[in-house]
Amino acid sequence: ELPGTIKIDQENERVNISFDKKLEKGEHELSLKFTGDINNRMQGFYRNKYTAPDGIEVRYGASTQFEPADCRRAFPCWDEPNFKATFDITLITPKNLRAISNMPIKSESEYPEDKEWKITKFDRTPIMSTYLVAYVVGEYDYVETKDSNGVSMRVYTPVGKKEHGNFALDIASKVLPFYAEYFNIKYPIAKADQIAISDFAMGAMENWGLVTYRETALLIDPKFSSMDSRQRVAIVVAHELAHQWFGNLVTMDWWTDL
Repeated sequence: ELPGTIKIDQENERVNISFDKKLEKGEHELSLKFTGDINNRMQGFYRNKYTAPDGIEVRYGASTQFEPADCRRAFPCWDEPNFKATFDITLITPKNLRAISNMPIKSESEYPEDKEWKITKFDRTPIMSTYLVAYVVGEYDYVETKDSNGVSMRVYTPVGKKEHGNFALDIASKVLPFYAEYFNIKYPIAKADQIAISDFAMGAMENWGLVTYRETALLIDPKFSSMDSRQRVAIVVAHELAHQWFGNLVTMDWWTDL
């Protein structure tokens, strides 16, 4: 351990760390303890509001939106697209809520300090930009299948509405293997989840392995939806899954390259 000083540059949203001794050439590990806020701004790691299945009670979950530069709101990082890394995500949440992230669940265990909470650890991500990290906590139903390449696919919906996820699941399970064959590049993650978020500022966000959507951009009522609604959902799902290669696997150097 090297003693040093930490200065926060609010204007440039940076933390500058100075050490008392020169660092030797080679690899080093930086470990930081920090506290972040769950905000209401639909940026970073934020709180989303939804209605319980009874249609009356208001409940809350939490989800992320890190593009373009809001991962820094959740944890310290080099928050630029050309600085890529792998991520090991661990979430400590109430037992009754689902914990979902980019990667499949590695392990679940009881939180030793409170038996009503659990620890969920996820597999390590591929090397990727910070804006693609995602995690969601809340009450969800889901429908699932596997595509022709064996990739596990789920569409997460509000509780009691899982049949509204079937259309998007059907589209996704056809589009993902089409891209893998067309680009001749295998999809690199064991799962490809789509999830409807009740409070969401964008149409959708292509987080690797966990694409987040505004509810109207993902869910289709099989009884009452119009052809226009179905076409829009199909286009948005296909668009976001294309980003699993264009943007996620191959990334622009900076946002001005878009």
